Amino acid sequence: MGRRSFVVPLLLFSLACAALTALVLHLSGIPFRAVHAGAIAYLALVTLALHAWQEGALVSDPKGFVPRFMTGLVLKMLASILVLVVIVVVLPKEEAIPLALAFAVLYLAFLAFSTVRLSGLVRRPPQSPPGP
Repeated sequence: MGRRSFVVPLLLFSLACAALTALVLHLSGIPFRAVHAGAIAYLALVTLALHAWQEGALVSDPKGFVPRFMTGLVLKMLASILVLVVIVVVLPKEEAIPLALAFAVLYLAFLAFSTVRLSGLVRRPPQSPPGP
């Protein structure tokens, strides 16, 4: 039997992040806006794409997994820094700072989700099919 899909846990995690973000923003007196949902969607989509690419290496080339994992971390970090810079430059300061803080915390949360999931998969390598 194949590995469990990462899509359902990622969707559940994303929904939990959205709910928690909305709650924290509400308690801070800041409305939850489309840009907040966009930040969560961006991080979820990047995580989805990287997990598909990285988990594929566990099946096809287990020794190639570590370079893919590290490359994925670097790509996600660089792309996220670029998104964060755009947020800070484009939006007015009163909107940019709370969004940038939320984005940074969400980035760390999605990073933790990815790292925990992928390190768990590495500890349980795929089983080879039974012999003849």
